[in-house]
Amino acid sequence: AGVEYQIADTIQELEALKRSEKNKSKKLTAIVTEYQDQYFQERKEEKLYTGFSKLDEITGGLEGGDVIVIGGVGKSAFTSQIILEMAKAGKRIGFYNLEMSEKQVYERLLSNQSGIRLNRIRRAIQFLGDEKERFERANKTLGKMDILISSGTKSVSEIRNECRHQELDCIIIDYLQLVRADTRYQSRASEVGAISKAIKALAMELNVPIIALSQLNRTSEMRETKEPTMGELREAGDIEQDASIIILLWNLDNEDKTRKGLKVDKNRQGELGKIVY
Repeated sequence: AGVEYQIADTIQELEALKRSEKNKSKKLTAIVTEYQDQYFQERKEEKLYTGFSKLDEITGGLEGGDVIVIGGVGKSAFTSQIILEMAKAGKRIGFYNLEMSEKQVYERLLSNQSGIRLNRIRRAIQFLGDEKERFERANKTLGKMDILISSGTKSVSEIRNECRHQELDCIIIDYLQLVRADTRYQSRASEVGAISKAIKALAMELNVPIIALSQLNRTSEMRETKEPTMGELREAGDIEQDASIIILLWNLDNEDKTRKGLKVDKNRQGELGKIVY
């Protein structure tokens, strides 16, 4: 254990040196040389898309440094779909699922990709109808995807250490309230605030969008429409401020749980909007 601590300390010191080098002042002449050829021409598309066309229309795509917070009913299933769409587009995804084991994550992605209900994947002892073909086809597709899956509770610095050399296109954290703080805080609100700030700093440092799922308070459940608001993000203050985009989900119909409302409640770079899907 002592050796592990020494290695961790050495890595942190090297990282600090690297960061201070990155943050040094630059001469304007060097900045001009670096950037002048990037203007008045076709620009390379740097944005990342979720694969939900109406949502992409509203957000205009995700950019490096963005923190996208998703909260509400069915957020994990919705995010699984985003992960699959991004991976199908050839993107490299780092998926930090702090609540489920890697086997459970696989089952969820498999269910999403195959259209076979999760309960059947977990409990069925033989295939029915075309399930075998769908199961095999889904596994073949998943097997080609560039998705790194990490399970179990992590701190932001642990997430950072794991993914800083991976050249990821997007990082997904499910979910924010399970991220461990690196130091102790007097209140839970301060702790979540520090975690939120650290996630934003990580998105900026690695220049990737980070999608962080968040729990909501249950206030909206009391409303007739069930439509949540940003203020219901649990232990929210800083999360609300640090996020570039906030997406909220809710059930439109108490009987039919498949019909969801989705709204972009905050969008630093563009418009707000609602979608039914």
